[in-house]
Formats: sequence, structure tokens, C-alpha cells
Amino acid sequence: MKKLTLLALLALAGLESAHAAELKPYRIGYNNWIGYIALFVAEEKGYFTEEGLAVTKTSFSAPGDGLKPLLAGDLDAHFTTVDSAIIALDKAPGQLSVVYLTDTSAGADAVVAKKEIATVKDMKGRKVAATIGECNHLLLIKALESAGLTEKDIDLTSMGADDAGAAFAAGKLDVAVTWEPWISQVSADKVGHVIFSSASVPNLILDCVTVSSVTKSAKSAETKAFFRALNRANEFVIAHPKEAAALASKALEMKPEDIEAMLPKVKLYGKAENIAAMTGGALPVARDLATFFHERKVNDSVIDVSALFDVSIIQ
Repeated sequence: MKKLTLLALLALAGLESAHAAELKPYRIGYNNWIGYIALFVAEEKGYFTEEGLAVTKTSFSAPGDGLKPLLAGDLDAHFTTVDSAIIALDKAPGQLSVVYLTDTSAGADAVVAKKEIATVKDMKGRKVAATIGECNHLLLIKALESAGLTEKDIDLTSMGADDAGAAFAAGKLDVAVTWEPWISQVSADKVGHVIFSSASVPNLILDCVTVSSVTKSAKSAETKAFFRALNRANEFVIAHPKEAAALASKALEMKPEDIEAMLPKVKLYGKAENIAAMTGGALPVARDLATFFHERKVNDSVIDVSALFDVSIIQ
């Protein structure tokens, strides 16, 4: 009996080992953004494994940081923003595609200010931090325009969104362009308040997943499997935000109740909305971004975004 039990255990271990060997590796890059919650939910619920994938994740501090490794072949896909992809395409024309829109910011990016700065107009002459040449810089410009101001009216310094949020919370800035969870934190701590947010400029900040042309050709089956699992998770989050928040709590390093409170500040895309956006509303936004980056001398040319979005992988 002991021998039979041992043989059974060995057989089971062999089956598990064989199953693990069958899983195909898929490497992704990301940063801890509330809009990427489906990534963490898919992992926790085993959706990637069910699709035959062994997904490994590499964390980056900013959404654009993983695009160079993606282009170098060190990643198979990267969670980023549409504007970051457009900036990268200036030096790598035709080598990147946006194949999935995770969400659009609808209040999860904002201009936060000290209490005495009641409105955008009161920013005049104040010390402001934003990431110059990236999407939150454009958010700042939209805010200034709403009050009849320009960048010449403020003391602007370049700073990453997380660094700006931390500096503002520490009292080192009058105004900061930042994102969640800093927006909720400075509001809860009453060190500042929101005077303008992405909710006022729909679809300006689009979060997405990109793949390289090499990934599309060399890992076509794995890529389609990855996005089947990701979309399944994204639609789970839309339908069950409370449960999803609990599943993603550890990865996002936040309390479930805080995640659930932030979710309304991002509009998550199901499959149908994803395809509709990539073939419709996202295109004019991408064109505006391409023009903005050229005018600001971030890009040498106006990127042709007509082929930027590829819906074939999720159709």
C-alpha cells in the first residue's frame, strides 16, 4: 500500500511538472496604477494559467519606462499610456502597437493645490510641478487654458507624478500634477485639494497595453491568450468591483476599501468598448497628442497614429 501511495504521489508530481513545463512564458512590464487592476485580478484568479501562460511581471516607476525594454525584446507586452507610446514611436517608427485600452482616467489624475489656492486662476505666480513633455503636462495646460492662463504665468518645474505627489504632501510645492493614490492621500490629510482633474477632459489620458512588432510575429498565440485572460479579468472588475479590490489589494499595496473608492475615477473598458474606442474616439485623441509632442519638441516629427491601434488581437 505504501508503495502504491508513493507511486501515485510520484505520478501526480510528474503530471504537475509536465503541466508547468507546458506553460508558455510571457513577460510583461507595468507600474502600480489603479487602471491596471485587471492584471492583478487575472493573476490572482488563475486566468493566465488557464490560458497556458506563465506570466512574469517587472515593475517600473513610470508608465513609459518599460517601453525601451519592450522594444529591446526583454518584455513581451507593457502596460503604459497612449501618450508614452507616441513618444517612443518617434525613435521606433512602426515598432509598437496599442492592442488594448485598460481604462481612461476620469479623475484619477489631477492638479492638487494648497488650500489657499482656491481655483486654477489662483495658480498665477505659484510653484507648480508636472512631468514636462508627458500627459500630465498636457493636463496642466488644459487646466491653465480653462482659466485664461499659460505656462508663463506659473513657476513650472519638471517632476514625476509620484515625486510631485510626495513633494506636495511634504509641503514643498504650491501645486502638483499627480495621480492616485496621492490625490486621495492629500485630500484625506487635508493638506490640499483638487482644483482640476482628468474628469474635465474626457479621454485625454488613455491607459493601454502595447506590444512590439516582434511580439506580434513571434508570440502571436501567447499574446492572444494573454489578452483573453486580461479582458476576462477586466470585465470581472467591472461587474464585481468589491471582490476585485480585495484580490488586487496586495499587488496595489492599498486597502481594498481604498481601491474600491478609487475605481470610479477610472473608466474601465470591456471588450466591446475597447474595440469601439480604438477604432473611434481614441484616434483623434492620439492625433492631438502627436501634434502636441511635436510642437513641444518632445518628438522630432508628428507621429502618424493611423496604424497605432490594432484591434485584431482582441477581436
